[in-house]
Amino acid sequence: MTQALTGIVIAGVVAACWVLGRPKRNILRSTDASAIAAINRSQMELVIPAREGDAMGQASAQTVQLPAAHDRRGRGLLLKQLEAQFRAGGEARRSAMAICQLWRHREALPLIRRGLRDADQVVAALAADAMAHFRGRSSAPVAAAQPLKLPRNVSRMR
Repeated sequence: MTQALTGIVIAGVVAACWVLGRPKRNILRSTDASAIAAINRSQMELVIPAREGDAMGQASAQTVQLPAAHDRRGRGLLLKQLEAQFRAGGEARRSAMAICQLWRHREALPLIRRGLRDADQVVAALAADAMAHFRGRSSAPVAAAQPLKLPRNVSRMR
């Protein structure tokens, strides 16, 4: 019995020396806050000019004549023009989304939906702003409410 106690005590002393002898990690010394702040500043500089370009895109979109609601030919021409601009990419794609945002017509919805999935963040933001006009209740005429049909097997429902 004394041999077992002696073994347990020796194992405890070895474990205590091992735990106390390990070097402690100092997390605050290993992280450099100035490097993280520099990264954050560089990321913010990439985002802020994009917002200024957004305002320029809207200003250029205001010079385009938007067709009247009853002008089918004008709507078709504008949609073809917007489609061509969207395919061109770059600044033309941004201006196409800005025009869609100003136009607020249902025929531009397919183009706006494609803009939501665009890789360019400015185009996606413009498309989201354009889509905000269409969110909510539908403007389609509401059909008369039909009475609900009973399920085929009512006994399973009760």
